[in-house]
Amino acid sequence: MIKLVAVLIIVGIGVYLGGRAIRDHFVNNEEFLLRELSLETNGYLTYERVVEIGEINLNGTIFEVDIDELEQKLMDRPEVVTATVERKMPGKIEVKLQERVPVAWVSCRQLGLAGRNPLSGILMDEDGVVFQCQGDLWNVAKDLPVFELPEAEEGAFQLGEKMNHKEAERALSLLNLINSKLGEEADWAVSRITVLNFHSMMVTSTDHVDATFDMYDHERQLSDLLDARRHARETGRELAWINLLPRHNIPGGFKGENGAE
Repeated sequence: MIKLVAVLIIVGIGVYLGGRAIRDHFVNNEEFLLRELSLETNGYLTYERVVEIGEINLNGTIFEVDIDELEQKLMDRPEVVTATVERKMPGKIEVKLQERVPVAWVSCRQLGLAGRNPLSGILMDEDGVVFQCQGDLWNVAKDLPVFELPEAEEGAFQLGEKMNHKEAERALSLLNLINSKLGEEADWAVSRITVLNFHSMMVTSTDHVDATFDMYDHERQLSDLLDARRHARETGRELAWINLLPRHNIPGGFKGENGAE
């Protein structure tokens, strides 16, 4: 028994020393110094932020970086959809990210959320997943539309999760439709969508036109709005407001008429 224990101790010491030698060979070997950290992303996490998040030693080796841990830290961020980290011998770490692309701000006084505010505001992507505005993302997000909500329940907008707010979902559906129809050639865009009540909302465009929409039937209402804008241009006028709820005899006004402006 004593001999067996002695053998096991010797084997254990040998395994430990061998493992340590192998670790030292890779972790401390200058041949594997981190010479390049590459970042590929569709979003706005910067090289510096990735280094900070992963606590990466830029003077160390590629084997000092726990790639699984770095992947998880990146995936834990609400704005990240997927993250892949790979070692490339002899001295490269490659990071590939797919980030959420913001389309709107959420503003709700009841929850203390302010639109176009990186400190007290939150963003959402086209799927309704919400996340904070951080770093360079502000340069893109500062001019995005704002959803003005009169009220919302606690927990309706959890970071990294899809929102749980019926009226905001309808506003997002409308915004996605407008963005898909207008494209990048349009001379106006949505500046704000204000939820008025449970059945209507007002879309304010960047050229200061107020259009009242129902919560549904958006295809028809958007078509009527575009027709009204086209008619105003053709007659040398500018649309000021329009109520798209009626299907016929749609009320509206032009800038400079009846105090509309």
